[in-house]
Amino acid sequence: MNEYWEAWTGSERESFQRACRNFLVKTFLVRDKDEESRRNYFFVVRNLEAFNTYFGYIGFEVMLDRDNAVAMLRNKPSLMENSKRQSGHRILRKMESLVLCCLWTLYAERLRQGTLAQKITVTIPELRFEMEKYDIREMPDKSSMNAILSLFAQYNLLDMEGRIGDENFRICLYPSMQFAMDREAFARFAGDAGARMHGRQDSEEGEEEERDESEE
Repeated sequence: MNEYWEAWTGSERESFQRACRNFLVKTFLVRDKDEESRRNYFFVVRNLEAFNTYFGYIGFEVMLDRDNAVAMLRNKPSLMENSKRQSGHRILRKMESLVLCCLWTLYAERLRQGTLAQKITVTIPELRFEMEKYDIREMPDKSSMNAILSLFAQYNLLDMEGRIGDENFRICLYPSMQFAMDREAFARFAGDAGARMHGRQDSEEGEEEERDESEE
């Protein structure tokens, strides 16, 4: 690591420090978020070995997804094999998990539709409609939703354009959204929600049949 450090100029050392702080605080580095993120991303690409040497001391590595222009800090697989809980992962509350699942689903749907937009955006009504599929009895209010979205923005998963409640408010989803959740865990979560929805529909249909029979 000292060899890398000694070989860098003063500005390169600052770039390294800035990128490391970004990884430790936000986990994800999204190239197309803004100009500073773009510079940091390409510095990481050029010096990936140095970053992995540095973070390797604490059991992490930097992974690149060039297709989506995302760099992310991850646990080294060899250190995760016998660990039930991965360090560096945030444990989400139930409503936070639900919102993240719905945003993840909306992002994936836009990709499947072959959107050509540079930014994938969704509205609060679209998010709430997706959340209704999970049989949520009480939707989060404006303040709670703002807190949840702000949490995800902290990790470079999304950005908010405008203020919640405004007509032009949009949620801008970044490519890092694809890597925010373990796909197997999401599949189990979605499967459980689907089973609950199916059970509710069967119950409603049964009630309708009973009413029809009583009317006859």
